[in-house]
Amino acid sequence: MPELVSRNPFLQDMEDQGYLIDFIGAYLVVYGLPYLGKDGGLKYGDWMSPLDIANAVIDPPKDHQAWWRGERPHDQTGRELRLGGGPNRISVTPDLVADCSFSFKLHETGQMRPYRSFEEKIQTYIEAITGPARSVFPDASPLRAIEIKAAAQNSPLRFPDTLSARYNMNDLSGLLRGKKAAIVGLGGTGAYILDFIARTHLERIALFDDDKVHIHTIFRFPGFILRAIGELKVEALSRQYGQWHAGIDAFPEKITAVNIEKLAGYDFVFVSVDDGPARRLIVDWLSTKGIPYIDCGMGLERAKNGLSGFVRVTGSDRRAFEENVGTAQLPVENGKDNEYRKQAQIGEFNALNATLAVIRFKQHFGLIECIDKSSWYIFDSATLEMDSMEQAL
Repeated sequence: MPELVSRNPFLQDMEDQGYLIDFIGAYLVVYGLPYLGKDGGLKYGDWMSPLDIANAVIDPPKDHQAWWRGERPHDQTGRELRLGGGPNRISVTPDLVADCSFSFKLHETGQMRPYRSFEEKIQTYIEAITGPARSVFPDASPLRAIEIKAAAQNSPLRFPDTLSARYNMNDLSGLLRGKKAAIVGLGGTGAYILDFIARTHLERIALFDDDKVHIHTIFRFPGFILRAIGELKVEALSRQYGQWHAGIDAFPEKITAVNIEKLAGYDFVFVSVDDGPARRLIVDWLSTKGIPYIDCGMGLERAKNGLSGFVRVTGSDRRAFEENVGTAQLPVENGKDNEYRKQAQIGEFNALNATLAVIRFKQHFGLIECIDKSSWYIFDSATLEMDSMEQAL
């Protein structure tokens, strides 16, 4: 099968999309295609067709015939699809027995014509069989390999991590397995942090924020979340990113001295709050308990030619807190005139802030090499320069 896929790009494309395909007994088999049964219910069947192969390259098919394991597919009105063929049980293997045959013929300018390629044959059948089912059941998917391969990786990720496999990084991405992370504050920066870490093998991701989504909020969120305005941030984001990751927990509450113990037990905490006293409380508590963290922050002001700003990350231990508390690297008071609070459309700053935080997070767990041990980094948007503790010394 690997050689067949490598020599026929359309099969590689099908595998990359998530179709579950195999080559068995000179038949190409596509497993788990959704279709409508006679009663209108959603069912899944397996399509198979013999191949003509020369040097692992699939030749154009000699006929229109294919075989099917399952009931005859129907349309939305309960009529059987006109796919030709009829009852015709054949055994590809003892465990793979077709129930019927198809002979779906193509017509062009009033004349029947052969399939020009096997790719055209397989795509024509898939569209004809699955179309009615997908119109009635929008969530029905022919991409069965996604669920199967995702489950096989033993991770909360709902998609197989083919990126890590493709670049031989499974050993590194696996360093986050079993780990739990929390994000405190789900504004623009916190939402981007979630966007990044929801694509990892973290065991649990906790979201803490008691605020709702407002119009200005959606300008800072990555992507667009339907029906989010007026909803609690953690609920909107957990619903959206729950499609990526099965281990997201939403806590619609602000972290205070009363409930800060809820952060115990996490292996890493992202702090992305815009309140100075709350920042001090959280980072002081985390660093005292020995829980690694990254505190995020940014500042904007109106300069002569537009906005000038910086983004900052500070952490991740007690030393970082003690050396920086009360400074620009870890501010614990609220400014009186903060341009950040006036400018809603600053998604690029939020994204950059989150990027720096997640890089430091991955450095902490060994996914990304770390040479500079600075406790803080500040990026200046006007000069496009990065400053750090070691550079400042």
